[in-house]
Amino acid sequence: MRLRGIRRGFTLVELIVSLAITAIIALFVFQFATNLAKIWRTTEAGVSTELDAQIALDQIARDIESAIFQERKGADEAEQEIGLPMLAATALGDGDVSQSKRWVGKDNSKRPASWHFDPAAHRYGWAGTWLRFFTAAPSFNAVGYQIIRRTPFGDSTEPRYLLHRTVIRHDNTVNGGFDISANGFKDGNTTNGLLSPRLDGVLLEDVIDFGVRFYIYDDDMDATDDTPAGLRLIFPADDNGNLSATDTEHLAMYHSEGDYDSRYPELVEVFLRVLDDVGADKLLALEEGTSTETYEGIVEQHGHLYRRMVRLPGRF
Repeated sequence: MRLRGIRRGFTLVELIVSLAITAIIALFVFQFATNLAKIWRTTEAGVSTELDAQIALDQIARDIESAIFQERKGADEAEQEIGLPMLAATALGDGDVSQSKRWVGKDNSKRPASWHFDPAAHRYGWAGTWLRFFTAAPSFNAVGYQIIRRTPFGDSTEPRYLLHRTVIRHDNTVNGGFDISANGFKDGNTTNGLLSPRLDGVLLEDVIDFGVRFYIYDDDMDATDDTPAGLRLIFPADDNGNLSATDTEHLAMYHSEGDYDSRYPELVEVFLRVLDDVGADKLLALEEGTSTETYEGIVEQHGHLYRRMVRLPGRF
């Protein structure tokens, strides 16, 4: 009699080993997919931030390249000995942000009090630098740039750090005079006020620092870690053209005369530090009290520094 072959099933040990191997493989696949998703999210956020920052720098460069400068004296007899600044840059401290009447939740911002003006570390003020000047495009206009922490949309309850571009109408610019540092241009309540920008003037979100460096051409200057050869740094700088953390304001009045601290720059280097999307979410969680990370740590890991060197058109 012919016996049929006996079919043998898996033993319990074999099943357990098979399940263990399958679980290990599944774990590796899950970890790989998770890491791939993180890399993709970080890369996508970085690319988006890079594109947005370059667009913002393009706009700033266009304004600076169209800047107007003309040496002028004051109208009053007492002002005849000094010029009128037509370009100004001011590093804003934590006590200055209330002047714009636009900052929201200063005490909840989590920006450290020690986050002061330190250009060597590319920190341009607790609230960045307030830059303003006159430009010829599209017409004769006063233009200002500054960071303000506020809600980006009317129905939003989450304040963000927003870089504003303020453009004053031609007629209001003319009526405001040629002193960009005073009069109506410094009043946030007037029609030609640069200090208190409107929400529709937001140029870029999640900008945690904005600053500038001013240069003039000087063949006698050697290259340093901060300045290319042939250029003299005039802001923020000491008398020798070195970076200075105490030079927090520059009022440009003269093209080729006067002290360096009142000279009109020939080159402007613009700096933007922008958080990527991941960093912006982490900063929001920190400010809401749901994160234990530090402001410095978030900035170091997710803050990206962008710069652009722009040549000014010269005297007008």
